[in-house]
Amino acid sequence: MLELTKITKTYGRKVAVNEVSLTAPAGAITGLLGPNGSGKTTLLHCLCGVVAPDSGEVRVNGRLSQHRNARHNIGFCPDDLPMPDLLTGREYLDMVMGIRGLRVTGDHIAALLDGMRLAPAYDQLIGSYSHGMKRKIQLIASILHQPDVLVLDEPFRGLDPESSTILKELLRRYAARGAAVLVSTHDLLVAEQMCDEVAVLRDGDLVAQARVDELRSVGEMTLEESFLNLTGLADTARESAEVFFGGIDAMATAGGRRR
Repeated sequence: MLELTKITKTYGRKVAVNEVSLTAPAGAITGLLGPNGSGKTTLLHCLCGVVAPDSGEVRVNGRLSQHRNARHNIGFCPDDLPMPDLLTGREYLDMVMGIRGLRVTGDHIAALLDGMRLAPAYDQLIGSYSHGMKRKIQLIASILHQPDVLVLDEPFRGLDPESSTILKELLRRYAARGAAVLVSTHDLLVAEQMCDEVAVLRDGDLVAQARVDELRSVGEMTLEESFLNLTGLADTARESAEVFFGGIDAMATAGGRRR
């Protein structure tokens, strides 16, 4: 299980994450939801050790993440990591294995490549990969060491329907094998279909963590409706629409419509 306790991270006067505590249980997929700027990526970077939190603790199966064994049990697929365009897929995975000190059999890697439909491009330069192909090789790299905790930041961004479907099935099965899977996504439909529970951030604060079926049962709402209410975005959308169409109406009244 992944457990975060009062994680706080600031950049100057900006509080990116404010005492966020949440859990991602083993055997389940937990969705991390929130508008742009809500602190999702910062929180993921803190729990994976990319940046150090100002305060708070990250534990994996009860061990602090600073412990080598705990850190080794985390696999991270980032959204914003530049890829080495002048390496082939094979060279990239060799580099990852060297950094992690892994010994992975060729058969194991071949199975991962075949499962992600990436085998034909294994010896091609990453610079020639599409966005979706780069996401696939990143995912393979994050799962090579079979971590107990798998963390993915916007993994479905830019994927075609086939790749997205394959990834959903892979994540479901990986969680079913006993791993804790934490997925940040803007796609609320994907979250509703795939996640067992979700945590919702707004302006660096955790505003809710609950099972998806619990959120849907409140007033018989969809996950999207619950999310919009929890984050206040429903009111924001209505206010923006009123301002927008108020401007259009004012132009029409003043004879400002032109051809």
